[in-house]
Amino acid sequence: HQRRLKLVRLPSSGGARTKLGAMLAADKLLLTSTIRKNATELKGKELELHKTNFDAVGTQAAVLAGFAITGLCEFHVPEKAHPVLSGGFYVFSVIALIANLRCVSLTTCITVLGTGLALRGPDGSMIKAVEGMYTSRYSVFMTFGVGVMSALVTSCFICWLLMELVPSVICSSLLLWAMVSTARFYRHYSALFAFNEEHTVTFDDILGSDGVSNDALLRQLGIDGNAEALIRLLR
Repeated sequence: HQRRLKLVRLPSSGGARTKLGAMLAADKLLLTSTIRKNATELKGKELELHKTNFDAVGTQAAVLAGFAITGLCEFHVPEKAHPVLSGGFYVFSVIALIANLRCVSLTTCITVLGTGLALRGPDGSMIKAVEGMYTSRYSVFMTFGVGVMSALVTSCFICWLLMELVPSVICSSLLLWAMVSTARFYRHYSALFAFNEEHTVTFDDILGSDGVSNDALLRQLGIDGNAEALIRLLR
C-alpha cells in the first residue's frame, strides 16, 4: 500500500498576522463592551440614588407647602395684633410656600427629565443625566432649606400673635434654638461628608470616548455595519 501524502499549505506570514490582529481586535471589542456595560450599570445606580434623594426632598417640601397654605387660609390674625407681627407672619408664610413649591417643582422636573434623558437619549446621555442631577443638588437643597427656615420663623410669629409674653418668649427661644441647631448640624454633616471633586471616580473616558467605542473598534476590524462578517470572525 502506498501512502498518499497530503500537502498542507501553510498560510503566509502576512495572512497570519492579519488574522491575529483581527482576533486581538475582536478580544478588545469584547473587553471594551464588558467594561462599558459595567460602567453603565454603576452610573445607573448613581442615577437611582439621585432620584431617590430628590423624591424624598420633594415629598417633605410638599408637606411643608401644605402647612404654609393651610396657615395662610385657616389662621386668623387677631384684630389688635401689631402690624409688624401680622406683616411678618404673612411675609414668611408666603416665602415658605414659594420656597417649598419651588423645591417640589425642581425635584419633579429633574427626576422626570433626567431619567428620561438617561434611558431614551443618545450615546453618552447617562453621563449627562447623572452629572446634571448631581450639579442640581445645591439649588434644590438651598431652596428646601429656605422653606424650612421660613416655616420656623412663621411659627415664631404665630407664638407672638397668640400667646402671652412669657409663653411666647419660651416658645420663641425653642424655635430659635431649632433654627441655630439645624444650621449647625447642616454645616457639621457637610464638612463630615465633604470630599475633593478632583478625586471622584469617573467613567467619562470609558463611556464618553470615541476611541474606545464599539463603532470605532468595528471600523478597525474592517466590518463596519456588516453583522455577517463579525459573526464569521467570531467563529
